[in-house]
This record gives sequence, structure tokens and C-alpha cells, in this order.
Amino acid sequence: MKKILIVLLGSLLILGGCFPTNEKTEEEKEQEGTTPVQDYVGQGFSFVDGDKSAERVKKHEEEIKQEAINYMKTTYKTDVKVNNVVPARNAAVVMVECEEPIQFHTSVIVSLVLNKDDVGSARSEEGEVEKAIVGGLYAKAYKEEFEHLDAFAEKLAKENDLLGMREEAIDKTASEGYTSNHYFLSIFASDYPSVYNAYLENQDISAEELKILFAKDDPTNTILSIPMEFYSKENKLPKQKVANDLAKELQQEVGLPKGNYMVTLYKNFIVNRVGLPDGENVSVEDIIK
Repeated sequence: MKKILIVLLGSLLILGGCFPTNEKTEEEKEQEGTTPVQDYVGQGFSFVDGDKSAERVKKHEEEIKQEAINYMKTTYKTDVKVNNVVPARNAAVVMVECEEPIQFHTSVIVSLVLNKDDVGSARSEEGEVEKAIVGGLYAKAYKEEFEHLDAFAEKLAKENDLLGMREEAIDKTASEGYTSNHYFLSIFASDYPSVYNAYLENQDISAEELKILFAKDDPTNTILSIPMEFYSKENKLPKQKVANDLAKELQQEVGLPKGNYMVTLYKNFIVNRVGLPDGENVSVEDIIK
């Protein structure tokens, strides 16, 4: 739901600022500020008032990157690499990725000191990095199941002539945590205190230990959600039947990670500024595995 609200807000902001001339076709109006998902690699991704701080962010980009890296290491004992630095209102949003010992994408906000040509401190949105860490730990605990999910998602996409988000786009725009071309993990670290605290104590915690802790925090395997997303190869919304058929195949598949799944199908275009579809979709929810 949170992601849908962000999509709708982004769409409203874009539409509210567009005044196309009568010379444009209806299709051109519809595609204003969008890119086909197969071509989208983060172009146009931006935040409110980012243009006002762009020059300062560019000047201090290396300092900003290092501030974000240091913040993740100091606060979360986790090494990350920087994939993108995006100007924002009196700040920069740094899109970072952890590859080892777990995998996830998240973001760090580095402030710019008002009335001074200097970089301030780093912070993150409440709970965002924590949920990314827990998602990465879940993928580590059930590595084989997630490898199966990756292959299964690709199979569904190929059989139904559907697409997923490109890796480059994920790297530059995603902060959902553990994210793949066709799915991400929707999770709250507060639901998994044993898992999260164990990681802070030992970043090399084993998969077997993690399985025990996940079972302790969520014995029914119903808290964690795995939204799956597919895109049409054309700017045309797929039929509801396609979503229903995918959901049926998903329900019947064995060996996948436990969780509450959702299948959502979108048209072809990504809204550049927010790096997300425009929100119009067909879907099936509450597929329990």
C-alpha cells in the first residue's frame, strides 16, 4: 500500500506540472515523463527541489558518498557501495547497495549545511535501513528458495511475454531492501527483533541460525510479504485473467520462500521521476505460501 501511495503521489506531481500544447498527440501526452521499462535505467529520477541543490551536490559528491558509506558502517556495521547520488531539498539522497554478507538496496540522506558551502551529517528514514537488513537476512537464510523464486519469476515472465525492472534501474532508484527484477520484500524490522539484533551482534551469522530466529519471530510465516511485479511489453494493461493465471501457478509451485505473495501487472511505462509505474494495474493479493 505504501508503494502504491508513493506511485500515485509521484504521478500527481508530474501531471500537475505538465501543460502540453495542442500540437502533441494523446499518446505523447500520456507518455510525458515516462520511459519503457526495458529502456529505463534511472534517467530523470529526482526529488523535490533537487534542482536547487544540484550544483552543491555535484561539487561535494565524493564527500557525500563517503559520508553515506561511513554512516552505514558506523550505525549498522555494514559495508555498502554507492550506486547513485540524487540532489534533494538541502540534501542529497544516496542510493547504496550491500553485496556482502547480505544483499539489499537502501538509501541514506546526507544534509547540506544551510548558508555554508559544506556537507552536513547523514541519516536515514526511520526503519528503512533496518527493514532492508532484515530482508537481506531472510534471503540469506533461504538462499535456495530465493534462487528458485528468481528462476520461477523469469519463467512466468517468458511464458506470458512480460518484462521486469532492469538491474541498472534497481541500482539507481530502489531503496526497498532486498529487490529483484520481478519482486521485492515488504517487511518491518520491528517484527523481527531477534533477527535484527543478532545481525548487529554478528554480521557473519549463519543461515541455520537465522532460520531459527525467523521461526521464533514469525512462527506462522505470515508477516513478511513478497509483492511480485511484471510489466507488459506494450503500453497496454494486461487482462485480469493473466494475473489470475500467474497467481494460480504461484500457488501451485513448491519450494518457494514462505510469505504472503501478491501478483501485480502494469503497463509498459515507468514514470521517470519516481522510478515506478503509474499505479494503474491488475493484481491478485493474499497468496499464502
